[in-house]
Amino acid sequence: MILTITLNPSMDYNYLVSSLKLNQVNRVENPHTSIGGKGINAGRVIAQSGKEVILTGILGGPVGKMILDTLQDEDRYQLEFLQVEGNSRNAITIMHDKNTHTELVEKGLYLSKENESTFFQHIAYLLKKYTVEAICISGSVNSDDLNFHLHLLTFIRSIVGNRFPILMDISGMQLKNVLSHQTVRPTFIKPNTHELEELMGKKIETTDELVAILHDPLFADIQTIMISQGSDGAIVKHGSMIYDVQIPAVDIVNTTGCGDSTVGGMAFAISKGYSIEDAIKYAMACGISNSLHETNGTIDNEQVIQFIKEIRLVEIKKLLSKN
Repeated sequence: MILTITLNPSMDYNYLVSSLKLNQVNRVENPHTSIGGKGINAGRVIAQSGKEVILTGILGGPVGKMILDTLQDEDRYQLEFLQVEGNSRNAITIMHDKNTHTELVEKGLYLSKENESTFFQHIAYLLKKYTVEAICISGSVNSDDLNFHLHLLTFIRSIVGNRFPILMDISGMQLKNVLSHQTVRPTFIKPNTHELEELMGKKIETTDELVAILHDPLFADIQTIMISQGSDGAIVKHGSMIYDVQIPAVDIVNTTGCGDSTVGGMAFAISKGYSIEDAIKYAMACGISNSLHETNGTIDNEQVIQFIKEIRLVEIKKLLSKN
């Protein structure tokens, strides 16, 4: 089984409009609604790939009940959410003006120190109750503790050990603080180019610059680092190998959840013992398939198989030597 942790699930409303006009009324069709949260999206892909998955995190209030009821209706997962006081969040995505992507996202449930301690014990209980092969820690947390994810990673590592696969899809100061303390390390991280620039405090103009950054001590001892680049694919460092991942062009329906789907695909591939090359291809194919569906974290297995055939991995050293 794979455990995904989503500390800030949401009720997602996706609007598709040809053009968004500011300071005016925009009359639109009813939104496509779905349950969001990066770990939930990853869990959907894991379940659709054929692996049992446990979804956990925190929920609260009427929005939290709506989220839980909807996930129960999907009937794909083992649901183990911790209920706390407060109300879970809503998130609005507007796709407009030739795939411009605008989001309005509430902060969500506040995780107090008391709730943090309770949640850690909840995780310990789940790891004792279930046979877990990999863990995904995904998305934001509404906490005053900028080291929350570091503490969570440290706590989980104290239970499962240093070699257990832990995938982290987080950003901002939470990611920076995880990377700055090298006593515990995630197995896999997946910042996009913008998040990497934010992390390093500078603009990244070339592939050479990106490769140099991946050799920074900040990333030492992380087995796999994937820098997602949208329609341009990804750059992946695994051990001493660096790959340029080239993907086919598709007619995108929805970009929300593509990165989460990639993480879910990677967790599935790791749990199945895929080679790194096959794992990268499977993960990226899941992200591409998700882009063709309105509901976040949705893949078509036949599409995934086809996309795997079309994805190319080029060793970056070979690529750079030709330039």
